[in-house]
Amino acid sequence: MREGCCAAAVAVFVATRAVMLGAPGLAAPDLTVGRNLQMYATVRLSEPAPPAGTKLTLTSEDPKRLLLSEAPDKAGSASITLTVRPRSSESPEFWAQGLSDNGAVSYTAAGAGLGSVKGTVTLTPSAIAILGPFKLPSFPTTPRSDPSKLTLVTAALDSSMKVLEAQQVAGGSRVEVRIVNSNPEAGSVGDSVLTLTGGASEASTYFRPAAEGRATLTPEPPRGFSTPAEFATVIAMIEKPGLAVADDLFLGKDLQAPGVLCLGESPGPDGLKVTLTSSDPGKLRLSAREDQLGAASITLTVPPGQLTAQYYLQSLSDAGAVTYAASAPGFRSRVGRVTLSPSGMIVAYSRYGPPDEAAVLQRTGANDDRRFYASLSDSKEHPIYVVVWSVHLDPETGLAADFTVQPLRAGASATLDLKSNNLAVGTVESPLTIPSGANHVVSRFTPLKLGETVISVSTPPGFSTPKNATSVPATVID
Repeated sequence: MREGCCAAAVAVFVATRAVMLGAPGLAAPDLTVGRNLQMYATVRLSEPAPPAGTKLTLTSEDPKRLLLSEAPDKAGSASITLTVRPRSSESPEFWAQGLSDNGAVSYTAAGAGLGSVKGTVTLTPSAIAILGPFKLPSFPTTPRSDPSKLTLVTAALDSSMKVLEAQQVAGGSRVEVRIVNSNPEAGSVGDSVLTLTGGASEASTYFRPAAEGRATLTPEPPRGFSTPAEFATVIAMIEKPGLAVADDLFLGKDLQAPGVLCLGESPGPDGLKVTLTSSDPGKLRLSAREDQLGAASITLTVPPGQLTAQYYLQSLSDAGAVTYAASAPGFRSRVGRVTLSPSGMIVAYSRYGPPDEAAVLQRTGANDDRRFYASLSDSKEHPIYVVVWSVHLDPETGLAADFTVQPLRAGASATLDLKSNNLAVGTVESPLTIPSGANHVVSRFTPLKLGETVISVSTPPGFSTPKNATSVPATVID
């Protein structure tokens, strides 16, 4: 009995050892491949190949529907041989090439001492998809705009004929695709016939617009390809170009702001004349130059090769909203809106500059005295300055900040007084004048003795008094 038990135990041990030390296995992937297309894959080994490497043979079980290739640009065959590098656990890439658009075909991978394994290739329809800019089904352009890129992509389809994934054209084959243009008067396709060779999945051309209209661009499916449920066409929408102007801005009375006119496409060889017109010249005027009094309407010339032109908006009122329009032959007109507001003068220590934007946006300006300190001993060698700025005021709060600073319009100037309420401590230069086109004026502060004083700015005629920054405390130190 003991001898029998021992013999049985040895037999079990030997059998178990035989399983543990058996030949390494193979793993062949399942694939999905479109008709006339190919997909790459590798076979994996459960253990690294020996130092001399090893060979694998891959064989299609139905060469009329599935071929195999060891290179992306090479025609497939019923059987191929792959050499696995020494100590590698993965074969080189191979390509499965579909010759049908339905069903499934198995292939076998086998190697000496490795056994064999089967993989399955599911065959699906294929299509030529077309993509325009940003991969959208339609794209806008203008008659004189630059050409737009078009890309053809070979793709496998799912059961609902939607694009499953992009796949290469099967190696050794060649596919010619003609792009049909529904409206040649609206624009033309650069190369209307594109060729995709084995190993490629994309080919590109361009659409050159010519006139307003819509053009549907459709690749004709070559033999063996289907029409996809998506990306079957791209629509080029050739529209009249637009104009862009400064919009949604605030402008203080007797102040001005620059604007930039932008064209939606380049002007012709003779340039382009664009007319800007104010809806209310009694409140808002326009000028082509910052030093020129504005008018109800002006004409800007955009030279050939340029896309922009400068102009200036000038306010004559402190309330209300005014629009102005830009128009030009062959372009869509554009309207800009300007909100008019009161304007005033603020004062600040030169090194500080105007109050930060939080003064208006967070309404903190009225509580900020922005005190500065001046050295009596150092001021003779290093002069101290305060600056008066012209600003538009927030229509709701009357506050001002750095982003509300605007220059005086052409034809307007402002004379103002600066005062120190303690002349024994320090004095300021006054009166001061801000000329047209400028947005500030500088005054020197001269400390005379230790102490405190407050420097304040007067409100010139025609201007309003801001709710902040009309005065600045100064402390004179040794």
